[in-house]
Amino acid sequence: MLSKMRERVKPWIESAARPFVNVGISPNQITLFGLLTGVLAAFLFGIGKPRLAGIAILACGFFDVIDGAVARLSSSVTKFGGFLDSVFDRVTDSAIFIGIMFGGLVSLWGHPLWFWPSLALAGSFLVSYTRARAEAAGTGKLAVGIAERAERLAILAIGGLLNLTGYAVIIVAFLAFITAIHRIVVAMERFGRPITVFK
Repeated sequence: MLSKMRERVKPWIESAARPFVNVGISPNQITLFGLLTGVLAAFLFGIGKPRLAGIAILACGFFDVIDGAVARLSSSVTKFGGFLDSVFDRVTDSAIFIGIMFGGLVSLWGHPLWFWPSLALAGSFLVSYTRARAEAAGTGKLAVGIAERAERLAILAIGGLLNLTGYAVIIVAFLAFITAIHRIVVAMERFGRPITVFK
């Protein structure tokens, strides 16, 4: 959803990216900054500082948006850069949910501390994997669904800032699985396979 807004705010994104281009910071370095701020968020969740973690996630999201803009503005878009960005995104997502588990921030309704963060992490991975695998198989761009990575980070950041991390994780878990299922259905339609394929 938020990814569809990027074209509308592209001039602002490029304005924010230009200072990084001017001082010679590479897109891969910015991707690394995103990883480091994501790991910082995980650490802050782990020590029970969700509000500070929320700020760190916002910084992580900022770098996640800016690295692509810097690559375009500096004419340094590479396949490796895209690959590195995807790998670091998965590392960051894992670290954040592990930090939330370690901090015991989702002790709701008698479920174990690991239950909802584990579901949210699995759902997040499925969202990414269904798109990557479907696109590799020839569906074309499959950026559909209500909880792409930007939305998930925004929910976690808001949850942290409001000290409602547990509820944010549960929302992410539900929306991630809904998004993954949505992508599977769309992929089936694009491959020309009806939903009745399982009958």
